[in-house]
Amino acid sequence: AGLVPGAYRGRGKGNKFLDDLTDSDVLVHILDSSGVSDAEGNKICDGDDRQQLRHPIDDLEWIRNELVQWVYHNLLYKWESVVRRGRSKLIGMLSGYKQNQAFTEDVLAAVERFLAEEKGREGACDELERWSEADLHRLVSAFLGARFPMALALNKSDLPSSSRHVEDIRSALPLHGAHVGISMSAHSEMDFARTCLVRRGGPSPVASGTEGRVLDCLQSAMSLRRPVFVFPVSDMRTYEPLPGI
Repeated sequence: AGLVPGAYRGRGKGNKFLDDLTDSDVLVHILDSSGVSDAEGNKICDGDDRQQLRHPIDDLEWIRNELVQWVYHNLLYKWESVVRRGRSKLIGMLSGYKQNQAFTEDVLAAVERFLAEEKGREGACDELERWSEADLHRLVSAFLGARFPMALALNKSDLPSSSRHVEDIRSALPLHGAHVGISMSAHSEMDFARTCLVRRGGPSPVASGTEGRVLDCLQSAMSLRRPVFVFPVSDMRTYEPLPGI
């Protein structure tokens, strides 16, 4: 699915799209690393026109902002009730993004420690009436960072204009909630998939260059959250099942 600027205001699929994100444990953002597309995926220039290229970090920034504004405005809408009912109400609202209260309490405790150590405000979460917009944004950012860690699929990395952008992004990570970036090419992936289908039953082709990177990206994304095991294992490193299973 695609996210467009202004989704938190109802543009595109709006809050329905954002609400659907709560079914995810991690997010994978596909960025045009070549810089030839605008925020909505429309081609704006050729790769040779460096003056018109758009840096994919700009896309990462507005995507992060959409998530922040979504949660921030949901909290702000009921902030008077949150202040009146206190910490438990705040935990309850954040738990509404399909996380248990223990997870949310850990995030709240981390923000509280920061405010105590850096701002000298002990017990800040018990004095919500004193919170500023900056405090609320800080909480939302911390919550999103823990709730939705991100991996970046740096698409079109086979185009010449992408090499500098990919290097810039990787050197800047972690950034705007993203922790890892995998360069890839949808075109190369499709060619590789077609080759695999043609050779079905025969020797498997060996991935090279930007081929087979989708799996690398998914594995990198999965590593950002601790797995939830649905069967008992005897070894947490190899996930070897218990004897007899």
